[in-house]
Amino acid sequence: MTRTALRFLLALACALILGDRRANAGEPRRILYGTTASPSNLPIWVAKDAGYFAQRGLNVEPVQIRGGSLIALAIITNDLPFSGVGAESVVAARAAGGDVVLLACPVDADPVYLITRPEIKSAAELKGQASAVTRYGSSTHFYLRAALKHVGLNPDKDMTILQLGAGPEMVAALETGRIAAAALTTRYAAPFLQRGWPVLVDLSTTDLVYPSSCVTSSRAFIRAEPKITDDFLKAYVAAIHLIKKDHRFAEKSFSKWMREKDATITKRTVGAYARLFKTAPVVPDKGIENVVQELIRQRLEFKEYIGWPEPFRENGPLERALREK
Repeated sequence: MTRTALRFLLALACALILGDRRANAGEPRRILYGTTASPSNLPIWVAKDAGYFAQRGLNVEPVQIRGGSLIALAIITNDLPFSGVGAESVVAARAAGGDVVLLACPVDADPVYLITRPEIKSAAELKGQASAVTRYGSSTHFYLRAALKHVGLNPDKDMTILQLGAGPEMVAALETGRIAAAALTTRYAAPFLQRGWPVLVDLSTTDLVYPSSCVTSSRAFIRAEPKITDDFLKAYVAAIHLIKKDHRFAEKSFSKWMREKDATITKRTVGAYARLFKTAPVVPDKGIENVVQELIRQRLEFKEYIGWPEPFRENGPLERALREK
């Protein structure tokens, strides 16, 4: 474990201890929820701001963490009861023996644009160039690989893929020419789209299914705290309905939690995700299958999970939440 990961887990442990003391004093149950900077986490922020968690006796506090692998680790080590994690991090951790499971996935694929620098005129010109992801094995890594394959490139041979840590670092690298292309969500892609930079593919217009920022927990927590799990998901589902009905409220939450000052970026991002959010955010079989197929290239033993999504998801809590709509 890296020092950064260890410091992060220790800080979370201290926060959870303090949270348990407050809960014992009769206050709402405090729950830290790990998020990345993905707009797919919008239902969490909206549920918090609309009071849906509080109505069910939960004090959910979103905590931004860089990278799905760190978030999955925090769930496995019982430092976080719930978090938003991309399916690839969950499948890889679960197959390795970690107690981590998908509960709900808000979108089947993010609006992700493969954007290149203006001097790049075709996908073929990307050969030998560099691109970037937040972390290897993250949702950004999966999306980049999918985008490169979609335009006819081999992500293992045709480009060098750098690990830069977060969206802003990827944007800066593209701006300065350190990388020639990047797979960016709407929030980070918007400035380049406004300036007319080349877009080789928008993955939301393809048949790709990849569950990102899914509500994730451990089976141990679900068994120990079934009511909290159900209440959490009921608030989450209610937030998705609110996003679709009230874009202005969702835009305020997005601006607040993402510290986004550009109203155009906020409006464009919320509009895109409001269309994509599923009113029934089930964990898709095809999404898990796509992740397993991608992971087989690293470890052949993942073949045993082809056509077998059950180890990676728990459908019961979401089914109960949807029945209460």
